Amino acid sequence: MSPFILLLLFIAVFIGFAMFVKVPVGYAIGTATLIVILVDKIKLEAMGTVAFSGLDSFPLLSVPLFIYAGIIMQHSGIANALVSFINSIVGRLRGSLGAVTILTSAAFGILTGSCMATISCIGGIMIPEMKKKGYSDSYCAALAAASSFLGILIPPSVPGIMYGLCASASISAVWLSTVGPAILCILFFMTINYLKQGRREERDTSHITAALYFKNIGTSFTKSLPALVMPIIIFGGIYGGIFTATEAGAAAVGYGLIFYFVKFLTRREDLDSSFYKMTVAAAVSTATICILIGFSNCSGRIISMIGISTAIKNFVTAHISSPYIFLVFANVIFLICGMLIDINAAILLIVPLLLPTATAMGIDTIHFGAIILVNLSVGFITPPFCSSVFMAQKIAGARYTDIIKDVLPFVFAALIVVILTTYVPAVSTFIPNLAAG
Repeated sequence: MSPFILLLLFIAVFIGFAMFVKVPVGYAIGTATLIVILVDKIKLEAMGTVAFSGLDSFPLLSVPLFIYAGIIMQHSGIANALVSFINSIVGRLRGSLGAVTILTSAAFGILTGSCMATISCIGGIMIPEMKKKGYSDSYCAALAAASSFLGILIPPSVPGIMYGLCASASISAVWLSTVGPAILCILFFMTINYLKQGRREERDTSHITAALYFKNIGTSFTKSLPALVMPIIIFGGIYGGIFTATEAGAAAVGYGLIFYFVKFLTRREDLDSSFYKMTVAAAVSTATICILIGFSNCSGRIISMIGISTAIKNFVTAHISSPYIFLVFANVIFLICGMLIDINAAILLIVPLLLPTATAMGIDTIHFGAIILVNLSVGFITPPFCSSVFMAQKIAGARYTDIIKDVLPFVFAALIVVILTTYVPAVSTFIPNLAAG
């Protein structure tokens, strides 16, 4: 049977089960893979071994470790300290609460690397405060939703690990490749916030001396220092040659546990979850990702066996001669997938299909990874299927249609970053190249 017909069958079954039957994404991938196996009469015996081999990876150990570390730090009461620290720096600017939301979401991404964790934690703190300041419900939700995906672009992030494993690329280089796009998003979002909200606010004319200003920064910095130490441990250890990315995850968990139990013994009221509940949450998240990886590894092997990757590469190279046009095609696919399916599932499905073609066209693997991660992140806020907006809607209590109107400027700004990341490779490769040498 034609590889393209089998690919269409796979996609149809996957979308049908994931979107309409509401089967979890991992099982939807497994069902689609099984049906393709049966239709093409491929032997089933090897699939168990293939699924296990996808999980038998030392770098993959970093996934549960960073998930666990992120959950520990999320529930250890450090979010308020981060908010206070950033507010002490930019709090006197017009539109300061919006700026604090953006910057804190980016900083919190260093700890969790999760879009949903960022929006639930930072959004839960900042949305009520913005409302008190006169921000509309819909704008509060739009700003919190738009800022939340910065947690994926600021390392460490689980999607970055997933791409590194799929593409056999350096995980630390993949992490750093999205820092440039994240900085651009922050600048664009803060500009939009000023134009839409900040310029309408009264300037804070209360007198404050330079000494008092820096004293406030120093005080809030001291309180937030435990949170700021974690990225120093992770990246100082990796780039200092002390340990690998996987070992960095273990070090982050160790530090997080020490921080948690010290806080438990000294200021238990700052904790919002028990050690048992955090461990269970990390185990559930890890199990979900492992199921996803196992079934995705089977689908990747089937895609390779029936020649889908080769057929796509031959089709694209026969009809698309320019890598610039190919990247337009790839960007559309990534953005749509970011709207529709889980980011980790999208990476595991898309990378085996398109990476061989991208490599054949001379596109750098790290650059291609940044394009994928930025696109899939922007999909979180791209209507109509924008999961971050749905999450923010629950916190802010605003109407969906009103939030969409306010989130569109952020979507357009993010799409500009997508274009710059795609066609100006230095945006994504400058920092990894600088770190390498």
